[in-house]
Amino acid sequence: MDPTRRKLYSYIAVVAVYVLVFGWWMFFFAHQSEFLLRRLANQGTELAPEVEQALRSATDDSMRMFIFEGAFLGLLLLASIALVVRSLQRELAMHRQQRNFLSAVTHELKSPIASAKLYVESLQLGRAEGEKRERYLKHAHQDLNRLQHMVESLLQTARMTTTGPDVVVKPLDLVAQTREIVDELTRDPQTTAAKVELVAPAALHARADASALRTIYRNLLSNAVKYAGPEPRVRIELARSGAQARILVRDWGPGLNGADPRRIFEAFVRGGDENVRTRPGVGLGLFLVSELARAQGGDARALDKLDGGGFGVEITLPANTEGS
Repeated sequence: MDPTRRKLYSYIAVVAVYVLVFGWWMFFFAHQSEFLLRRLANQGTELAPEVEQALRSATDDSMRMFIFEGAFLGLLLLASIALVVRSLQRELAMHRQQRNFLSAVTHELKSPIASAKLYVESLQLGRAEGEKRERYLKHAHQDLNRLQHMVESLLQTARMTTTGPDVVVKPLDLVAQTREIVDELTRDPQTTAAKVELVAPAALHARADASALRTIYRNLLSNAVKYAGPEPRVRIELARSGAQARILVRDWGPGLNGADPRRIFEAFVRGGDENVRTRPGVGLGLFLVSELARAQGGDARALDKLDGGGFGVEITLPANTEGS
């Protein structure tokens, strides 16, 4: 049995004992006067009516005191139960995420390594010449790039959880920077399948980190390629909204399919079980997007059920009023 489940069951057993003891006390205090009078009667002691009434009044007073104090302690017990159960549920969810993460990482490491190894071995054995050789080299390079991106994501996540995101925010033209990054990413084999449309003003000045923006766009485009269907269509919309520069990256895929939009930005959280999912990834893309957006003074939120269907992520960054 899972250790966390064992803790939960043990705690439930302890709480059950407390409830039984509390119930017994309630029963005893409710019938305390009858118990005392019956015991005195069994011993042959007869009480005057006024003494019997005084005894009943005293036991009623003690009963009311017990109810008041017991209710307060009961509320404390219920609050502690809720806190412990919530903590154990989070621990169970964390253990499940850890198992899913290990399963996903194992798959993500084995697949490109095995594929690249096969192509290299074929080249070493002279089984590929001419155009076939170039194709094998290209595929091996793609597998190594995929492996590199995953390792970089893991290292970046590790740095964020220990020292925080490493960003240098400075004024830049968000439109020009986005065009440059998108042109670069659309030549990347991992994101080249996406048809990217950019809707933007002539210029939009913001305070941001160019490297962080590149990571944000890479992860959002990679998500679109994986989840938006066989011919992924992506639109990037840039606009000014008050004191903020707004970036919307959306697709026309199936959307969240019931996944919690509040949790998809957590590390290692994905919309299903890693053991049955065929799409690559370890659940770090949107986590990095969210953390990097906040590190630049902005925010990230998920948008589902958009016009025409699909899923979108809205990034807000501080606008640079001096350059606007």
